[in-house]
Amino acid sequence: MQQLTNPRELRGLAILSQPESIIQTGKDEWDVRSQSKDAYYQVTRKYFSKNKEDPYVWSCTCPDFKSRNIACKHCFAVQFSLKLKTDVEEDATEKQLEKANPVIICPYCKSVNIVSRGKRKNKYGEVHVFGCKDCARRFTRDIGFNRMKHTPETITLTLDLYFKGLSDRKIVDHLKQFHKVIVVHTTVLRWIKKYLALLGKYAEKNKVDVGKLWHVDETTVFIKKEDTKRYYQWIWNVMDSKTRYLLACQVSEDRYVKDARKVLKQAKDTASVRPDVIVSDGLQAYKIAVRAEFYDHAAPVQNPHLRLKNFEIHPNNNILERLNGTFRERTKVVRSFDNPVGAQEFAAGMQTYYNYIRVHQGIGGLTPAEMAGIPLDLTGNRWMTMIGLAVGKP
Repeated sequence: MQQLTNPRELRGLAILSQPESIIQTGKDEWDVRSQSKDAYYQVTRKYFSKNKEDPYVWSCTCPDFKSRNIACKHCFAVQFSLKLKTDVEEDATEKQLEKANPVIICPYCKSVNIVSRGKRKNKYGEVHVFGCKDCARRFTRDIGFNRMKHTPETITLTLDLYFKGLSDRKIVDHLKQFHKVIVVHTTVLRWIKKYLALLGKYAEKNKVDVGKLWHVDETTVFIKKEDTKRYYQWIWNVMDSKTRYLLACQVSEDRYVKDARKVLKQAKDTASVRPDVIVSDGLQAYKIAVRAEFYDHAAPVQNPHLRLKNFEIHPNNNILERLNGTFRERTKVVRSFDNPVGAQEFAAGMQTYYNYIRVHQGIGGLTPAEMAGIPLDLTGNRWMTMIGLAVGKP
């Protein structure tokens, strides 16, 4: 870093260190706060020459610049501000490039000594081929669709239609009508089962930045059971009110205290903060479970549990009732699951869909993951991105 010796540069750096000391008012105009009085001076720059190290001419309305006609501390403050902004943007760009070009590992010997071996063509387009310099084998990167007969776009479209409520046979009809893709409904079910299991295992490495008001509720799911006409289990959901992020989603056979504690503990491990309020319905198990998981005599709100007696008081549990409706849109079409494991895989897949894929009008058309500040680039085909992340997670 260059050593600063000019007193005006040092004073300019001191101005920059103060909050709200520089306000940009135009393309080449800034208001800079005075250090000696409650006032602002206007700094402007004009383009002079592209051959100079600094192609701009700077001016300021302060008395120092007017008397000496040289760059004052306010001009240096703006220059340092622009340099800092450029450095931050370059650093962010480098991180984006690192993210877009992750380290490639050989699937055979786990070496990172990899070189490009060009591209080869298949019926879906070009595929990048890599070579390992240690074991001399060639391979292509697995983004979750290796050895699949159909394109990633077709498979992810199937997943999206599935979570939007279409049955497997309606998905088959849609692919045939609009995409000229012929599959049978059992193929669709295999895709869904495979990628639900994959996405269900995906978990974020970072804590989620959520608010202090959470909601918890449960809804039913039908499980097939021999010699039983109607056999239901429970899907428990915990959601953050601020970001709509689904913190936990668990399936249980009963609604006892141990079942409620399990889903609350998962939510506690996912979130970065302790809630001030957890809103629930009148289920007695919540009263004990919330206190067991969250009671803290040192916290401002020692026991965050708020047990609703009706749906007219505020805060109410309406947003979680809406979430349960989203689950029922899917379970109504599925009708039943073969076993509790399938139901849990479905719940985990719904949690990923709700947090990362589905946009919400209540939070400005964003996904809960975007609202929660999770550093993932999910533009474009979100399903393909999430599958690639799940496959690449060690």
